[in-house]
Amino acid sequence: MGKLIYLCIFLLISKTSFSQNINLIIKVNEKLLNGEISNIRLEFQSGKFLLVNYYPGDLILNDEAWKTIQKENTDKFSLRFEYNTFKKEQHEVVDFNIPLNKALLNQPYIIIDIFDFRDKKYKHWYQWHTNENYLVQLTFPGSGLYIRKR
Repeated sequence: MGKLIYLCIFLLISKTSFSQNINLIIKVNEKLLNGEISNIRLEFQSGKFLLVNYYPGDLILNDEAWKTIQKENTDKFSLRFEYNTFKKEQHEVVDFNIPLNKALLNQPYIIIDIFDFRDKKYKHWYQWHTNENYLVQLTFPGSGLYIRKR
């Protein structure tokens, strides 16, 4: 009887802790992020948002997030997070919004390169592509790259 109870508890825990990992790397100004981000979440056009986890190389979606992505009426959603940096001992926080879609999550890998225009080098190279304060470049099999100015 005791073994049956332990088996039921194990199955219940493993069912509730199911997650889907997406092979994803996030870089800002060519630097791999490792702990500089907070409040990472998926936001849907319906206004719903779900917190997710990120470790370099893995975007970890819990069961609820994965089911929401699959059943949402829209194909488009975004990955949002706050990027924390220090400049001259001053703490700075920037909110980045990366547009995604269901098809991207089926790619074998995704590399998100964010060019933050607070760095003048990247502003000079890439700002002509956008009116935003940053540029998001998504790299996956068959994707293209933004051309930079010299």
